[in-house]
Amino acid sequence: MKAKRKGAVLRVDLQGAEPSVLTTLFDDFAVLLASEDAEDPALARLYPAGYTDDEPASQEYRDMVMSDLRDERGARLQLCRAEVAVGGGRIELDDEAADRWIKVLNDLRLTLGTRLGVTEDSELDPREETTTLYHWLSSVQDLLVTHLMA
Repeated sequence: MKAKRKGAVLRVDLQGAEPSVLTTLFDDFAVLLASEDAEDPALARLYPAGYTDDEPASQEYRDMVMSDLRDERGARLQLCRAEVAVGGGRIELDDEAADRWIKVLNDLRLTLGTRLGVTEDSELDPREETTTLYHWLSSVQDLLVTHLMA
């Protein structure tokens, strides 16, 4: 993946299998977002408790906001997926679209990190495909942030 700032637009060129990898990750994440598995640690990480010391209040909070939060995440995800599908390997992002991409990439990283058990002290097996994806997503997110700050 390469990125270059052109005025108010960040041009991102996906290389090789990157569009396919992103599409697969987006599709898998959409399935997770549609899941109702309250025990899934990845969903718990994406939607932390509103109140850590009051379960009834936390459940009430989830009941009030969960649908909207899922809808927002799902909408961002679908826009990013559509940009990959129509871009032919090139995506042009204004500031709003770049912010959306950073949020979606962060959601993907949180999900993979939870599945991998990532902590500050963890050492990940570099031979694991999921570890490779996690590091790749981290580098993509870093690339976008770096170019947006320039």
